[in-house]
Amino acid sequence: MFYHHERHFDCHYRRRGPGHSIMPVRGLLHLAILKIVKEGPTYGSEIQRILKERFSIDVPRAIIYSLLQRLEGHGLLVSTWDTSGRGPARRVYRITEEGEDYLKDALEKLSQVRDMIDRLTSS
Repeated sequence: MFYHHERHFDCHYRRRGPGHSIMPVRGLLHLAILKIVKEGPTYGSEIQRILKERFSIDVPRAIIYSLLQRLEGHGLLVSTWDTSGRGPARRVYRITEEGEDYLKDALEKLSQVRDMIDRLTSS
């Protein structure tokens, strides 16, 4: 299941401006989004803010919403319309059980990769 979904979430994001290097987010941005949504029901704009605060990356809103649609299309998230506040209705995203399982598996694999990187860089 992990590899089936992983193929659909490859993307690159580059930080721009003087002194900013390429930010390798290929295969990680969707995991960051799932982790944020796992913490509680969330709006796309809130995800954008948290990504900037927690991971220091300024991800364009279009990329976030594109990934949210794909994650929902693969059954990892669900969304509903929130009409309770002032202003227009907004989509609120929640992680599914399949999304939680996928995230858990992916984070375990990342932990293994981190261990390998630690061993490679400590020599």
